[in-house]
Amino acid sequence: MVLDYASVQGFLRWDLVNHMVVTKSIRSRGKKTSGPNSRRSSKLSPYVEVYRQLLIKNEENDLATTLKNIQELLSFSEKIFSSSAVAETFLYFCLHGAATVWVLQNELNIPEATTYRAVKRLRSMGILVPALKITKVKNAKGGPRPTIWSLEHASTEDIAKSLRLHYKLLSPKYKVAEEIAQTILDEYVTKRQISEISYKEIVVQINGMQVPFRTPDIAELTATYLHDKGVKVWR
Repeated sequence: MVLDYASVQGFLRWDLVNHMVVTKSIRSRGKKTSGPNSRRSSKLSPYVEVYRQLLIKNEENDLATTLKNIQELLSFSEKIFSSSAVAETFLYFCLHGAATVWVLQNELNIPEATTYRAVKRLRSMGILVPALKITKVKNAKGGPRPTIWSLEHASTEDIAKSLRLHYKLLSPKYKVAEEIAQTILDEYVTKRQISEISYKEIVVQINGMQVPFRTPDIAELTATYLHDKGVKVWR
């Protein structure tokens, strides 16, 4: 068996989506261990498990093939995780399958130039492929049409989701709602240590600010953003 990027991506994507299952399993096996060292170890255990499962695939190989595969895995890890921006971008793709540079900028909060370099690195490694050229929105600045980049085996739904998110993040209304929602999270939810808010309170918050859009439109987008962040919105 030869270890390739596709198998690494596939396993990492599976593991990231299901990491709570792995963590629960590991914790259940180590209930009798206690102390600071065990706590530190338990935090790293899920990540150790990722590499362990990748290497277990070599059990039926001869020693030479196993060593070659381990070297490839180490080289792959070094290329990915030597840069925090490349690492964050890679893990985003493992979780979501596809994205545009604009989506990555906003979701990961990293500069445009850094995002382009990270995507270029991953593409040169054969990890990312261009999936779709996007039609520009009206009044967009010049330059080439945006591209949805994806893992080679990303689903059509992954690509469709990234397209919807790209256009949503370009919306001025969404940007305003995001700022309001973040203010509510920082000044209201976090400070009061609560996990719910009423729709009326969102409207009151918006009315107290000078926004250039209709309050109901911004309130709906703000409520959706807060819901995605784990805040219960009562209607």
